[in-house]
Amino acid sequence: MIGQTMSVVKRIECVYLPATNTEESSKWYINHLGMKLLRAVDENQVQLGISPEQTIFLIKSKEPINVTYTEINGSEQCILTMEVGNFEELHSKMKMNGAHVTDIEDNGGCGRNFFAYDPAGNKIDIWSGWPK
Repeated sequence: MIGQTMSVVKRIECVYLPATNTEESSKWYINHLGMKLLRAVDENQVQLGISPEQTIFLIKSKEPINVTYTEINGSEQCILTMEVGNFEELHSKMKMNGAHVTDIEDNGGCGRNFFAYDPAGNKIDIWSGWPK
């Protein structure tokens, strides 16, 4: 039954994102979001570090595809939100460096965010964190 037992899940260890070109996508995550290249698994997979406990794998897809989808009400939705430090500075830097980013949105009690699109078209929610 929902809500009656403790989750056995401890954390999300890693996320797998499709990439048309893993080298191009890995450079995007490294240059724009400061992730660390942990290893190129092979010519089709790259592992990036978010923190010592969390990683993202970029996996070369057979055809161009991304994990952005349209929800029931017609809004484009992403599967990943990343909380970042220096939120406004990051937005300005990404925009200045040619990354595809949206304007900053103020969501009141949910904080501020903007969306960024990686080279494969994956929509990533970049979040300021909970307001203090």
